[in-house]
Amino acid sequence: MEGKDLKKIREKLGFSIKEMSELLDTPYRTYQDWELGNRRIPGICQVAIECLLTCKKALKIRRKKGKKKYTKEVYIMGREIILFETEERKTAAEVATFLRTLADKIEAGNITLKAGAKELALTLPKNLVFEIKVEEEEKKGKTKRSLEVEIEWYVGEIGGPDEGVEIA
Repeated sequence: MEGKDLKKIREKLGFSIKEMSELLDTPYRTYQDWELGNRRIPGICQVAIECLLTCKKALKIRRKKGKKKYTKEVYIMGREIILFETEERKTAAEVATFLRTLADKIEAGNITLKAGAKELALTLPKNLVFEIKVEEEEKKGKTKRSLEVEIEWYVGEIGGPDEGVEIA
């Protein structure tokens, strides 16, 4: 893919250089150099750019709702749309209290998430897919760790539980 091709794709999608660089999580100047032909476009970015063409409809839907930032609203493949998202600093005690409440709601099968004006009600099936992951990342000379807990299900699907991890 050449810079002129990239520019045509960006214009076809209706994005500014700034929006496109944000969407691809690339510095503005780097993206600009790609379009000008001053830098080679990395292969993985070429794949992501091609994928943007397939999720154009999803991007237009989000844009109509007044969203200006796309990176956290629509994944590159265009198949996942974030229905609710929040990130806050809390003490360990506050997180534990929230998780206990969440556990009770999961067991009951109904959860309503609220943050400001945002609200999302969920009905959960009896059987869920439970994933737990610990990651470590080096960033700016510091080590960042994260503990991620993910609960998944397919709407309308009934499945059995698998053996898995326990808290020791």
